[in-house]
Amino acid sequence: MASKKDSSLTRRDFMATTAALPALGALAGTGLTAATTGNFSAVAKAPLDIAEWSFFWVGVERATLPGGTSPVVNGKQMYVEYQVPSKVKHTYPIVLIHGGGGQGLDWMGTPDGRRGWSTYFLLEGYRVYVVDRPGHGRSPYHPDLHGPFPQAQTLESISGLFTPQRANAPAGGRGGRGGGFGNSANAKLHTQWPGTGEVGSPELAQLVASQGGSFGNGQGIIKESQVVVWQKNAAELLDKIGPAIFMTHSAGGPFGFYALEARPKLVKGIVVIEGAGGSAFAGPNRWGLISLPVEYEPAVKDPSEIKTRQVMPSEADAKLGIGPYNIQEEPARKLKNWRECPIAIVTAEASFVAPNPGAVAYLKQAGVFAEEIRLVDHGIHGNGHLMMGEKNNREVLQPVLDWLNKNVTQKAKGVAVAQSRAAKAGDSTAMKLADQGFFWVGLEQKKVSYGNILVGTMYVQYLKPQQVKHPYNVVLVHGGAGQGTHYMGIGGKAGWAHYFVQAGFNTYIVDRPGHGRPVYHPDSLGPIGPVFTYASVTGDFMRGAQEPNKRWPGTGDVGDPLIDQFQAGQNSTPTDNVLAHKLWASRGAELLDKIGPSIVMVHSAGGPFGWLVANERPKLVKAIVNVEGAGANPFAQGSPWGLTDVPLVYDPPVSDPKEIATRDIPAAEGAPAYKLQADPVHKLPRLQGVPIAYVTAERSGRNGAPVTAFLKQAGCDADDFRLKDKAILGNGHFMMLETNRKQVFDAINGWIQQKVKA
Repeated sequence: MASKKDSSLTRRDFMATTAALPALGALAGTGLTAATTGNFSAVAKAPLDIAEWSFFWVGVERATLPGGTSPVVNGKQMYVEYQVPSKVKHTYPIVLIHGGGGQGLDWMGTPDGRRGWSTYFLLEGYRVYVVDRPGHGRSPYHPDLHGPFPQAQTLESISGLFTPQRANAPAGGRGGRGGGFGNSANAKLHTQWPGTGEVGSPELAQLVASQGGSFGNGQGIIKESQVVVWQKNAAELLDKIGPAIFMTHSAGGPFGFYALEARPKLVKGIVVIEGAGGSAFAGPNRWGLISLPVEYEPAVKDPSEIKTRQVMPSEADAKLGIGPYNIQEEPARKLKNWRECPIAIVTAEASFVAPNPGAVAYLKQAGVFAEEIRLVDHGIHGNGHLMMGEKNNREVLQPVLDWLNKNVTQKAKGVAVAQSRAAKAGDSTAMKLADQGFFWVGLEQKKVSYGNILVGTMYVQYLKPQQVKHPYNVVLVHGGAGQGTHYMGIGGKAGWAHYFVQAGFNTYIVDRPGHGRPVYHPDSLGPIGPVFTYASVTGDFMRGAQEPNKRWPGTGDVGDPLIDQFQAGQNSTPTDNVLAHKLWASRGAELLDKIGPSIVMVHSAGGPFGWLVANERPKLVKAIVNVEGAGANPFAQGSPWGLTDVPLVYDPPVSDPKEIATRDIPAAEGAPAYKLQADPVHKLPRLQGVPIAYVTAERSGRNGAPVTAFLKQAGCDADDFRLKDKAILGNGHFMMLETNRKQVFDAINGWIQQKVKA
């Protein structure tokens, strides 16, 4: 997904261009595998037995912005989500690195909602680590850190790169409907895209929703190049997880090579799926296939010392668009750190990326075991650049699995296979799932000067247990600067999302518009707020001397590794609160229309989400669990309609919030002063009949009396759910992450079981 300045990029140029062009690119233990059954469709529906599911960030560094007093995370952090099958069959895990404009979702599902390669690797018995590179997905982008926002991804540009619409583009260019890499003969062979690829098609919109982000252009506080940051993060990741296989895609293609040079003993195999930067000694690849120093034997101090010669492709390869490529003059120097790592380069029949014999020739000459996997040689036809998301994605994966089994797994025989570690009670992240995946809601289009973009998309990750024990789904909505990870635990331990799944709920985890995976862009959501500092949260976590119980699992201050992990996922937020509330209402309604009756749990600044969705879909919201949600002081700033910044349905009807007369309630018994309606009272008919719990912790300073009093006055069934009244003491605002989070969950689940009946 190139920007305008890359508009002349050809297929050959793509292979000679490294990830220095960050906007280019896309972007279980059951024993049942395709290899043993020969049935890809059966594997696509196989249950999942997961021993561990969690996440962490690497590359978390602190910095202070100009004029600031409290540090921030400096934007180099890299999100890693992982799953471990109950029975690990392979010695080494696999690390999945997405392409230039994408995020880890490229591996986690398909545009039409089927399973992705990450789940298939899990079913094959691999431990799986899925990365969001810095500035992408759940590794937040902010202009103060990364520099000004690049253009948002357009539906036209993505259509012209990844779908059959590329065949509509003029030859040799990126114009026309497709906006892709030209009307080459192979574009007409593209048959595996799961849809038409036209602007307006649902599959295209599902893909475009995940696209965006970048690493920046040096105009923020980050001065290192992205490949320097990649290499540091890769080394830290490997130091944490141990030896691993890297699979990379598109503009993320060189990532594995940078990791290999940094940790040669820990990279056990590399599979490059149509990776950029594939031409040796071309473009910025001064050191061979990467732009950073590489150790050769005999050694060189500068890559200019390496003499190269040009090789012409075979006649057959030339017809495929493969141009001349570079290898060393003999005697060739050897790649000192790469010789023990097998490397495969995979290409599809109908992609804009040509096969890459040049990279393989360079690697072999330098003493590396390297092979091409051309899908057509395995009888697999019709695939484009995003082959992992296409109709035959499991079939495409099979030759890669076969190559790994032959060249990595077999060589690792005799090396112990690490199984999942035992977890303490309440800490287990194990889940037995019927299925998992994700989808997007809110795929609303907006025309801007450079094309059509999506506005206010919302990401939904789902986990469906094998044994469903509750008639209604649960939807988990995070707080103001957060993302869905707030429900996924911290430090590798279980969170409320795990507990809900383990308790038998179909569980849906939301990243609200502009947070986490829904990549923020000002052309979609308007101005962005400032970078969140450590000072903005440490007050919620620090262990004060007067606390009767210490519930945060670390010190809670700057320097606490768990606070670093928490801060790494903090998103700066849109400043338009009215727009946010409108999006929550419409996106939440669309979500419930899709999944059916649900319990909605909200937290902190995400609190109004529950009222808004119940107002839109009263028959589908079966309960609201509001965990210290914003808007708890009726008719205060940000909630002129009582609880929200946008209209709710009142009875008698109200066209302007000024029509609602109020009276002052003085402060009493720890509750602040607040307002209730004056007589005659307007009811909230769409929230009536929906059980509501407003949950507050002992030491957070929040109070549920005002909001529950307002709700009861409006005719609602509302409980002031105070943990202190249940002898659950010492908790702060982020009780879902604290040491007694399971106890808090059990209390809330007890309320659900009592109040929410089929």
